[in-house]
Amino acid sequence: MSSSKVEGNFLLRGIWQFLNIVLPAGCVKAEHVETAAGIEASKLEHQHAIEYNQPDGSDVVAAIVPVHIVRGSTAEIIDIEVVCIDAPSGGDLAFTVDLKKANAGSPAPATVLSSVISYSSTQSDCEVEAGVVADADLADGDTLLVVVAVSGSTGVQGQGLIVTVNVREDAD
Repeated sequence: MSSSKVEGNFLLRGIWQFLNIVLPAGCVKAEHVETAAGIEASKLEHQHAIEYNQPDGSDVVAAIVPVHIVRGSTAEIIDIEVVCIDAPSGGDLAFTVDLKKANAGSPAPATVLSSVISYSSTQSDCEVEAGVVADADLADGDTLLVVVAVSGSTGVQGQGLIVTVNVREDAD
């Protein structure tokens, strides 16, 4: 294929059709897309902020809660954060939060974190703890579960738990 170089300013009128245009990476930015462009959802990447919580005013309790079913052929966990409005205090009461994944091929939930997120009297009220995601890859049909475990026997258990998991899915 031969190449031609055109320089200068042009005013083009009429209908022009271009085939096989290759744009350099990063040249089309959000501001270049019209507000009412009408891009189909199937052409977009979706980001979900998935939240699980236990109410303030009640002790954090053990729980295994399914929170999300992946509906994109490829997806990834971006991050997970945990905060407790009133952290455990005055003893050894504590809790952990784990994020697990299951699917029809592997129905037994398996952790996706390097280690569980621990919350004890060493944390301050409202201190955000981030988990380290070791297995971020997800696929269509994967189910995410938040698993809370409690431990200890003395002191005051934490209250007001919030867990946020951010997931991105490619729509198809």
